[in-house]
Amino acid sequence: MSDPLISPRPDVTRTGAGSQGSGIGVYAASPGALRAMQPTLATGTLYGAFHQTRGERVCLLGLSAARLLGISRLDGSPAVFVDGVAYSVVGIVADTKRLPQTLLGVVIPTSTALREYGAPTDAPAQALIRTRPGAARLVASEAPLALRPDRPDLLKATPPPDPHGLRDQVDTDLSGLFLVLAVICLVVGAFGIANTTLVAVLERRAEIGLRRALGARPRHITAQFLTESTTLGTLGGLIGTCLGVGTVLGTALARDWTAVLQPAAVLPAPLVGTVTGLLAGLYPALRAARTEPLTALRR
Repeated sequence: MSDPLISPRPDVTRTGAGSQGSGIGVYAASPGALRAMQPTLATGTLYGAFHQTRGERVCLLGLSAARLLGISRLDGSPAVFVDGVAYSVVGIVADTKRLPQTLLGVVIPTSTALREYGAPTDAPAQALIRTRPGAARLVASEAPLALRPDRPDLLKATPPPDPHGLRDQVDTDLSGLFLVLAVICLVVGAFGIANTTLVAVLERRAEIGLRRALGARPRHITAQFLTESTTLGTLGGLIGTCLGVGTVLGTALARDWTAVLQPAAVLPAPLVGTVTGLLAGLYPALRAARTEPLTALRR
């Protein structure tokens, strides 16, 4: 558990660099806060209890802030100025698991920040608590009372999102995305079947005219082309179902999983293809049924 005091101040510069660091924030963190953040150092070291107790003017630079200030090495004992006060750079943080905003800032000990600048006024102090996996929500419910038994209402604990709820939300979003993709594929497939059937009608006008001349009625022509488009849609649904089931089984075998297939999700697929083919072939079939025998035979 730790208590980083966040106190952004834009006036940060490197030794002799004027206002190079404009826009870089200043963060105050205790040594415990640094451990809870789990930083990865690019170079140097973290400040410790000695610097915290004595209120030393030392700092850590986030990697992005170090690049903006033109600092990449510490062998020359570089320093940065915060509101005109020099701070020796003891380490550069390449990455951190928590509070990533500190990568674009300067981190100083909390005792030094309180002495130089006082308590933060633009943003409240925060306590960063590192817990074991699964204990975050329980610790969050008890932390205010443990830190301030007299006034727990002064503190507000914000636990990370529940992984189960987050997983359910991700599953819901993915299901919605796949549903949208499935609808798009159905629409594209329907247009493809309609286009194929319409081309077949245009190319087979002579056949349609001959059938009409021999006594075929419009409903017979309509049924012929509807049957063709419906068969095409059914075949597409069957092939798609086989490919989907094969993909699931292949992935399960490759990863040594147990494949779980829901009949309610697999069996309706050919029926959906059949309905799609029927609807897609409706307009070309009606257009073929309206073909006049004499006009068709002349062409």
